[in-house]
Amino acid sequence: MAIAGFDANPILGPIELGVVIAAVLFGCAVVQMYVYYKKFPNDSWRIKGLVAFEMSLQIPHLVCLTAAMWTMTVTNYGEPQTLVTLPATSVTAVVLSAPITFAVQVYFIVRLYRLSQDRFLPAFCIILAFVRLVFNMTLGIAGYYMKNVTVYEHEWSWIITSILAVSISCDLTIAAALSYHLNARRKTGFKQTTRIIDQMIVYTIETGLATSLTDLIEGIFFWKMPNNYIWMGVYSFESGLYLNSLLAALNSRALLNQMRTSEGVVEFEFGARRSDTVTGSGGEGDQRRKSRHPIVISVTQEIERERSAQKELSRVATQEPPEQKISGL
Repeated sequence: MAIAGFDANPILGPIELGVVIAAVLFGCAVVQMYVYYKKFPNDSWRIKGLVAFEMSLQIPHLVCLTAAMWTMTVTNYGEPQTLVTLPATSVTAVVLSAPITFAVQVYFIVRLYRLSQDRFLPAFCIILAFVRLVFNMTLGIAGYYMKNVTVYEHEWSWIITSILAVSISCDLTIAAALSYHLNARRKTGFKQTTRIIDQMIVYTIETGLATSLTDLIEGIFFWKMPNNYIWMGVYSFESGLYLNSLLAALNSRALLNQMRTSEGVVEFEFGARRSDTVTGSGGEGDQRRKSRHPIVISVTQEIERERSAQKELSRVATQEPPEQKISGL
């Protein structure tokens, strides 16, 4: 039954759509988590613990979003006046999203530090990420005392704007810095290593743009359409993007491993086929066969140096100690 003067499309519609997208992203994260634990059982306990930590927060986050949507669309059905105050479960989801985002950003910041060996830029990014964490937690806690959504948005608009601006700055800085330092390593002289680095740069840019564009879209809706919940719908699935970006970065090593091992050692034979015929002890054919060995050794050493460069690049980019193989990064 329609209620006179009330349009549910810009209010309830974005919340429902946001929860659906959050559920889809959660499903993608579950699949990626399974692939991760299956393909990289030798990863350090820190990385495994990070994945478990992220998922342990993402589950109650989705539960809270679903409960909030149920309250708004079913429990309070036909009572639009109740929508001026958001359910407590939706506020809890805001609080849970803060550490999810922060942990993922810290992972990529540490990755940047390992790759660049520079302290200034990672320290700057850590400050941005920490500021976002504090602001996000503050916004969530303040939501428990909210009496009216409109008043809440007006009073805390500065902190919402700060969260979005800091998040965009942090993600773009990390993506740009990682791409810069990866591009600096392209000049190895090895085509296969260059292809791997190019692929890593693409992954880095895609990850940074996905989260940054989401924050930007959320900000545009908040600044231009403050009288509806569209920006809240976008915000509801933002943490799922961060979790999937982390898992995608970890699982992308499988493709990099495949690219690294797709080309084996090629033994170039420069001698003619007739040289395989033995003409006698110390004959011409025997000498030609012997002359091949230095060439083969040279090619093998060249490929081994390329593989060593690829392993070192993968180790630095994925934060693992030098004694482990790439499969354990």
